[in-house]
Amino acid sequence: MQFKALRTVSCDVLVIGGGGAGLRAAIKAREMGADVLVVSKSRVGYGNNTYISGANFAAVGWGDLNDDHEVHTRDTVIGGRFLGDPKLVSVMAREAGAQVSFLERCGAGLARKQGRLRVAQAPGHSYRRHVRSEHHLGRDLILPLRNYAAKSGVRFMERVFISRLFARDGRISGAAGASLDGIFFIFPACSAILATGGYAQAYMHTNNAAGITGDGQALAFDLGLSLKDVEFVQYYPTALGRLGNRTILYEAFVIRGGALLKNARGEDIRVKHGLTDPGAVTRDRLARALMTEILEGLDVNGGVIMDISPVPERIIDGLRFMLPAGWRPDQQELIVSPTTHFCMGGVVINERTETALPGLFAAGEVSAGVHGANRLAGNALTEVFALGETAGQAAALRAREAGPPNGPPAEADEERSRLESLSSPEGTKVKVLTRSLKEVMWSKAGIVRHEKGLKEARARIEELAFLSQRAEVTEPVHLIRCLELKNMLLLAEMVCRAGLMRTETRGSHYRQDFPEEDNTDWLKNIFIRKAGAGMSLEPVPVPPETAAMAG
Repeated sequence: MQFKALRTVSCDVLVIGGGGAGLRAAIKAREMGADVLVVSKSRVGYGNNTYISGANFAAVGWGDLNDDHEVHTRDTVIGGRFLGDPKLVSVMAREAGAQVSFLERCGAGLARKQGRLRVAQAPGHSYRRHVRSEHHLGRDLILPLRNYAAKSGVRFMERVFISRLFARDGRISGAAGASLDGIFFIFPACSAILATGGYAQAYMHTNNAAGITGDGQALAFDLGLSLKDVEFVQYYPTALGRLGNRTILYEAFVIRGGALLKNARGEDIRVKHGLTDPGAVTRDRLARALMTEILEGLDVNGGVIMDISPVPERIIDGLRFMLPAGWRPDQQELIVSPTTHFCMGGVVINERTETALPGLFAAGEVSAGVHGANRLAGNALTEVFALGETAGQAAALRAREAGPPNGPPAEADEERSRLESLSSPEGTKVKVLTRSLKEVMWSKAGIVRHEKGLKEARARIEELAFLSQRAEVTEPVHLIRCLELKNMLLLAEMVCRAGLMRTETRGSHYRQDFPEEDNTDWLKNIFIRKAGAGMSLEPVPVPPETAAMAG
């Protein structure tokens, strides 16, 4: 397969990813006077996790008067089992409240009652601080952002996959990639923002958007930048559908509504696993409890029963949109099971969201540092909007310092040749290899982990990586799916290697052979970076002030 054309598109600030973090960053950078280009492999504003989210986020200043950003910061660090970066978390918590007014200015409809915002409390948070969109739909937040960005002069380029970043003179200089219609693009830029999301599509069961394949993490790794906390993958405990593609909010149905979770014997799973205190029912603990029941053969058609008969009718009425199509009031039992939901690990950034390469920033799930070993409910969109704004401002300032973007980098020809060399009329179909990866990650490196399973997963990933070198690629869409597979294989290997190194259980990382949290030896982040053709892993102790919080 040969590219049919080559095009060069320059900008001040290049935003890679058209989800919530990318759009928030783009709007801020544009307000700072930068020429901003958003490049997305799907339609900007669509095909991302913000769009399919429940539109619920934590924002101090709109709920309890006793709450403040320091309490939110402390809750987040504790919820992340002391592996989060308090400085970065503090920036998020401090900037979160202003995002409410910003979203409404963009035209997003937030839930109100008698003119006042509805504010709720979620497990792990000390106070009521969660606001949401009027209809509990992420599209009610992100589509107004898309429209606002377009009206403000942000440029969009859709269905283009960024395959490589370029650096020159010790700073970012641009990127290159391919479009679905077979054009090779070069993007010289003064600064760039990674906003591509996580890597949950590496798992068979996930509720993430289809394009969440670790693209930004792989781009940063290829440049030699560090990633951390990649072993921490959060699994939402209650999801519907054969592949867990639709969550059903246990926080509302179980915690607030009183729904029961039962195994095949009719046993109350929360009671059985000591999760009767609502404050203890965090996502990691409940997902682990449900998966344990499933693995022990106490499942019902691969899941467990959610009995919603105790839930008050007013709560059911407010959450009907979450129930299966065709649901009837006499249908009191649903089959639910855990699903891959969020990735805490990613690119290492500082409190300005800048990576170790000047001019390159990262915001949202592509980055690490906010959530540590486990993410509290609502903090995903808080990070998206608050740190998206931070990234946009910082990237615009960097672009001013750098001056006009340079012309196409010399490495662009090399990248074009690399992509064209992946063409092959024969070989295993990419979708077959992708499914194999998803299956092994779910069964061997998912909610319940063990040394034996993680090693088996790593060995299978190596086999799949070898096969991917000559996968069937005959048209542009095959090329992009192949590049996504390579990114998922890279991140999957990181998950397995870091999961093997971390010989403890912490947050979402559950080692069946090391079931206890170990604050003596493992108050550490595992950093991963490129080393020759492979990768190196280094455990780095958390700062003393964070360790002191752990007691």
